Amino acid sequence: MSTVGHSGYVFLVEILFTPSAPDSPDGGRVGGAPPITIQEHPLFDTHQYLLTVPAGHASWARGVEVSVLLRRGFTIGDDDLEYPNMAMRAIVHEPSPRGDRPELGWPKLRAAALTVMPDDDSPGLVRIADEPQLIQQEPEYSAAVRADGHQFLFQIDEEGWPVDGELADIVAEYLWGYGSVYFYGTPGPGGVVREVLAGFIDF
Repeated sequence: MSTVGHSGYVFLVEILFTPSAPDSPDGGRVGGAPPITIQEHPLFDTHQYLLTVPAGHASWARGVEVSVLLRRGFTIGDDDLEYPNMAMRAIVHEPSPRGDRPELGWPKLRAAALTVMPDDDSPGLVRIADEPQLIQQEPEYSAAVRADGHQFLFQIDEEGWPVDGELADIVAEYLWGYGSVYFYGTPGPGGVVREVLAGFIDF
């Protein structure tokens, strides 16, 4: 959702994405094999693929996708929960279809599409907006990542996992304590980000 001011500038309000069936070979997607363009990335030595935020839904994502990975074996009791040492990592890349290596995906996370939600009151799994939607209302959690000049881009909120229907069993267990992870970056030339960083977990 967006609004347009008198000058024609588009102000982003929020865009919500939800897992949906059937699976999609490209665009927004969850689980399964990562995009082919990143499947040889060295991060897969230690991390596994979660999802891809599709290109073009925000000014900072024109022509690029963002794929999110989680450190293999991660649990919420681990100590890599704060920027800059976060278990969650993101790779900015050109739009790319799924590859052929499903073993690089997070275990027991079913492959599905990630699609824009209609306007309603249901929570989304991925939320793109100008400001984070916090759980504990503690804005100082983002102090470290903002001190390095980064701005909020999107969050992944586990309240947005489907709980009924065809995808009720999409994920075997919550990944970060039924919480939300917040991602930041600094738009470069043309306003597009080239690096996305996990800032903090709120749960």
